[in-house]
Amino acid sequence: MGRACVAVAAMASSVTLTAESLPRALSGTWRITKVLPTTNKMCWSQDRAAELLGTSLSYRGGSMHWNGGDVPLQGITTRTLTAAQFRKENAGPETPADFAQLGIRAASVTEVDMQHEDMDITGSTTEVPGDSVLLVSPARIVVSACGVYFEATRGGAARASINR
Repeated sequence: MGRACVAVAAMASSVTLTAESLPRALSGTWRITKVLPTTNKMCWSQDRAAELLGTSLSYRGGSMHWNGGDVPLQGITTRTLTAAQFRKENAGPETPADFAQLGIRAASVTEVDMQHEDMDITGSTTEVPGDSVLLVSPARIVVSACGVYFEATRGGAARASINR
């Protein structure tokens, strides 16, 4: 039992997660403008991913809204995520996505993870696009669904595009 406690304490000290309210930087409406080309494994085709282009994500208080569906949030955690952590956490049999592929030039970003009940918003998965967000800049976030990464911009001023 002593070893287990030490292991848990060591893990807890290496990752800082905080339960909190929605970060101000995320609050508001975002438009999915681009499918980001990555080398990781995806469970959606490029055509399926393209269907999300032009849709909006809204974050407010205790909920998020995407494509006609309100998603009540049960919890929100944030953490600082480094490029090395991101690559390690997304490692698998395929080549994982990395910050460079996502257009992230910073050494670290804030990750916002929103917990909710499983939902069937897309019709193909219980995953909700936009429930895990990388805050890249005040006007740009990166969200994912089924291994596909999307760029979303505040207000959606940029033209929606798919990179193949």
